[in-house]
Amino acid sequence: MRWAGAAAALVTAGCGSLKVTKIAGATQRPANVAIYVDVHDPSGNAVPGLVEKNFRIYEDGKLIPPAKAKRALLEPKNVGAKFTLILLDLSGPVADSEDLPDLATTVGKVVETLSDKQQVAVSVFDGNDEIAPFLGFGAEGDQIPGLVKGLREFRPRSRNTNWNGAVFQGLHTLEEQLAGSTAPNKSAALVVYTDRGNDLAHSVGVETMKQKVKDSPVQIFAIGIGEKVNTPELNAVGRNGVFLSSNLKAYKKGFDEVTKKLTADTDGRYVLSYCSPKRKGDHKAEIEIVSPSGEGKVSYRFSAAGFKNGCTPRHRPTFSVEERPPPPPPPPGAKDEDDEEEDTGKPDKGETPQKAATPQKAAAPDDDESAPPKPRPAKSRPTKTDTSDDE
Repeated sequence: MRWAGAAAALVTAGCGSLKVTKIAGATQRPANVAIYVDVHDPSGNAVPGLVEKNFRIYEDGKLIPPAKAKRALLEPKNVGAKFTLILLDLSGPVADSEDLPDLATTVGKVVETLSDKQQVAVSVFDGNDEIAPFLGFGAEGDQIPGLVKGLREFRPRSRNTNWNGAVFQGLHTLEEQLAGSTAPNKSAALVVYTDRGNDLAHSVGVETMKQKVKDSPVQIFAIGIGEKVNTPELNAVGRNGVFLSSNLKAYKKGFDEVTKKLTADTDGRYVLSYCSPKRKGDHKAEIEIVSPSGEGKVSYRFSAAGFKNGCTPRHRPTFSVEERPPPPPPPPGAKDEDDEEEDTGKPDKGETPQKAATPQKAAAPDDDESAPPKPRPAKSRPTKTDTSDDE
């Protein structure tokens, strides 16, 4: 059994022993200021589990106590975007084995874990030209039992594995999700499970698939189980990590390892929202994080023009990739004293969660003549692969 992976480089700008990165900042009336940060320790590991008391707020160098500026930590899932597609090869021996029910249960648990902080979808491929979606992005937890049941009952429509086409379509699907998201920080990952890894369908050429892998911004992880997996092919595709084992029951460990990697870069994400006591002018907010792992600070400049009373820190911020222009100044005669606001409003409710796509049933065998989506131009970027084997 071995795991080989290449960790993506993380660009950070920190102060002190913690590496704190400002992903985005936002201001909204009546007096909301929100800062979206990423926190890592000196070794580069995400710092999870921080709570409100770990954060200190400064404005223009002056510490603002909680009594003067109400604050709250908001759920990062609602302001960032990470999409993960789990793609299962059910064209090979596992589809007929006693392990299929347990494999389905394992995938359900992975979805449950990941969906806390990202949007997860699950699809199956066999020898058909099109992959079969079983769970859409943004699915709710109550849909997981249906997913597990559907996977257990799936029967291959064709045994000629469409490996190239499935990888191509999976990347295409994730790229569409990225293109449609307006989140300031977004990423995507493809997780492919197989007990084969050979392309027998020939619906997409190997060079076309490899070019797609090279050009795509999506992270790719491959899990290969059994003695018949095509190791060179999995290593070529799984540029961010490859788990290989001849043990037919090692898929649990493979998915566990991938899950840890997929959550590592989200465990250190936090959104701190607070109600500024400022009522006019331009200011510099600083967020200091104090934890057992160390201390760090990040800053954000904002305009308090038009700020007034009535703020609740639980109002969902609207982040954008580029800084939004400051709000217009208050009308002539408006009161602009620089004193503490009094919040008497009720907390705003968050937006309704996105509805999940309806799981699709497998198409009838041998009657699907549709071709996979044509390659779309993708921004090319150089990729590096560091591999290390742990026996």
